[in-house]
Amino acid sequence: MPKLYGTLPHARQLDLAVQTKTPARLAQTFAAFVGQFYDRTDFDTLARQVSERYEAENTDDAYRFRSALDRRLNDRYHTPVVWDVSPCRTDRAA
Repeated sequence: MPKLYGTLPHARQLDLAVQTKTPARLAQTFAAFVGQFYDRTDFDTLARQVSERYEAENTDDAYRFRSALDRRLNDRYHTPVVWDVSPCRTDRAA
C-alpha cells in the first residue's frame, strides 16, 4: 500500500514540507540527502523550489533556508547551491 505522501503531486509535497518544517530543519534534511542525487543539478533545482515556497510566505524564512543549507553542504565538503540561475541566451553566435 502506498504511503499518503506518495500519492500527492510533487508540488503539493513541497508545499507540505515547507508548511510543516522550519527552514533550518528542512535544510538539515536536504543536506543529509545530497549524496543521493545522481545529478547535482536536480538537487539544486529542488532546493530552489523549496526556497521559492519559503519566499512566498516569508522572505526571512527563505534566507534562513538558503544560508543553513549552504552552511551544511560546506560542512559536508559539497559546493553550495547555485541559487541564481539566469537563462542561457540562445541568440548569440558561437
